[in-house]
Amino acid sequence: MRYQALKTPFFSMVSFLGTCAILYYNPRFDWVTILWLLAFTAVLGLLHSLWERQEADYMRRTVEYVSSLFHAPEERLEAVPLRQGYFDVLVDEIQKSLAAQENLREQALGAREQMKRNMEDVTHQIKTPLTGILLFLDLLESDPEHGQEYMLRIRQEVEHLYNLSNLLLKISSFDAGAVSLKMEPFSVQGLLVDVEFSLEHLLRQKGVALEVVGDDYSLVGDRVWLMEALLNIVKNAVEVSPPGECVKVKLNSNSIFQSITVADRGPGLTLEQQQRVFERFYKSNPRSPGFGIGLPLAESIVRQHGGEILVRSSSQGGEFEVRFYRV
Repeated sequence: MRYQALKTPFFSMVSFLGTCAILYYNPRFDWVTILWLLAFTAVLGLLHSLWERQEADYMRRTVEYVSSLFHAPEERLEAVPLRQGYFDVLVDEIQKSLAAQENLREQALGAREQMKRNMEDVTHQIKTPLTGILLFLDLLESDPEHGQEYMLRIRQEVEHLYNLSNLLLKISSFDAGAVSLKMEPFSVQGLLVDVEFSLEHLLRQKGVALEVVGDDYSLVGDRVWLMEALLNIVKNAVEVSPPGECVKVKLNSNSIFQSITVADRGPGLTLEQQQRVFERFYKSNPRSPGFGIGLPLAESIVRQHGGEILVRSSSQGGEFEVRFYRV
């Protein structure tokens, strides 16, 4: 079909040359000349008809092929040789569209499966404190003498639910793109002072110290949300550190990136745990009091700031490096 544009000039030229040749060899315009011209015209007409039929067959086959792409797209995502003709671009674009649709379909199935797992985890996280609340309410009715203790436990379970709902709201806000970051310069050391103050009770309870090393620098970002991210990372480091140990926070700034590295003296993470540490509701220690949402939330916040969190681990502890690249 690549010669389609040459069909008309080709037959015109052949007709002209053939007529000239007949008149050259038989210059007298008699019945013989007329018969030769008729025969020549008939041959040209037959060739033209065959060419048109071949073109029509090609058009029909191409239309059938294009139609078949829509009827069984999952079986036709393999590369198809491009055809020279009317439908080259159309077939190519349909192939690209089908491949994109298949990719979106796989992503949607994966997202649906992930949502199912998340809902199961959320249900489990909510069901546990609710079960505890119902149990303590029953105990409160049957044993009013210890009512103050039961009320304290009920309060703890309610606070547990409140913290869970708060974290879920924050991470869902980031997923929905509903968070508007306020990008302003601020002191990193000043931010870490606020983080230490917020975790003061936990630090005393665990008997763990927090040490900041490195020179202060100015970081451009949303201070409120970055504090939320660092709170979760430092809190995680404090919780896994043995009593009497120190969580070190190292500051670094160079021409390529600025970073905050939180190093603990805990048991460290296995390779599988490092790969899943930012997976929502995943907890390397199922007995830990957290929800498995803090680190995924921190990772979402840092990613929204154009940064990343690097995880390193050994038998002597783990490191979470929050790195922001200079633009």
